Amino acid sequence: MPARTQTVELDLPFDRTLPERLRPMLPMPALTPFDSPDYAFEVAWNGVRALAAFDGVRVTLWGRNLADLTSRYPEVQALKDMTPVDSIVDGELIVTDTDGRPDPQALQERQHATTASSAKREAHDHPVTYVVYDILYTRGRSLMREPLHRRQARLRESVRSVNRIYVADPVAAEGLAFSDAAQEKGLDGVIAKRLDSPYRAGQRHPDWLVVRAARQQDVVVLGFIPGTGANRLDALIVGHADAGHYVPAGMVVGGFDALAEARLRRALDPLPNLGVPAGSAWVDDRICWVEPQVVVCVKFSEWTPSGQLRFPVFHGLRPDVSVGECVRAAMIESPVSERPRMADVQLPRLPF
Repeated sequence: MPARTQTVELDLPFDRTLPERLRPMLPMPALTPFDSPDYAFEVAWNGVRALAAFDGVRVTLWGRNLADLTSRYPEVQALKDMTPVDSIVDGELIVTDTDGRPDPQALQERQHATTASSAKREAHDHPVTYVVYDILYTRGRSLMREPLHRRQARLRESVRSVNRIYVADPVAAEGLAFSDAAQEKGLDGVIAKRLDSPYRAGQRHPDWLVVRAARQQDVVVLGFIPGTGANRLDALIVGHADAGHYVPAGMVVGGFDALAEARLRRALDPLPNLGVPAGSAWVDDRICWVEPQVVVCVKFSEWTPSGQLRFPVFHGLRPDVSVGECVRAAMIESPVSERPRMADVQLPRLPF
């Protein structure tokens, strides 16, 4: 029998259907940047995670919590002109400033445009770029068991960067230089992905690591202190999910502007009032304890030994994240680089 020189794939002609919805794979936080030939490094865009499916007629878009985002981001319909039929891709929705960097405030405006008229207006004023960095299905065939490096090669063969669609081009091995370049540009951090990793839909797994300039955590709002005078909000009481209940994890007193205060009050005021949750360290008659339905992102310095966020600061509403996803992710020790590397890497520049 002759030796095999290449692999082939069979494209069987039987009917195949795409799954209804998939939840994205998520990274775990890591302590420090690192170099490794086993990883590919991408920018942590800190946008709205979204998966897109093309069935041959239209592109359907949904978020981490499986909410349908199709009508809110019409720019993503451009995928139907460049994506194979019966494909699913994974990516992130970004609004950029004039320097091509993420603009979180403009992105918040897009997220809160929920009507057809407001979505159309915001698409004109704050157009999104859909950064595509993985392909999970193509022509009805699942690629999720394939290693990342094969999925990335298939993605580059299948989808091209045009206008508001941008196909990510990861940097191999040079994580330290890539992280330095991201920090110099004021970006939030980098994602490191093992090149041999399969795609684990709906899981947070150490095959993917996120290294941020400042630590972040999605938390659920358990209560708030109404503002006095011109301020509508003095503080948020936040917590994380743990075995079916919510554990208070800190009081957030900074990072709100007038627009954020107004949006938070609109989201929190209609919620049913609850009693003080078990394990709460706050006994304050001013606190309005509410049903846990609203998710926010906070930046913080560290977790205390007692499980509290140290110096949490409000960093935005997260309507794309469900309350059950607000779990405290364990910090992963970064792989140790064999030696420091001196490398010059180029960061991607998104259209604006």
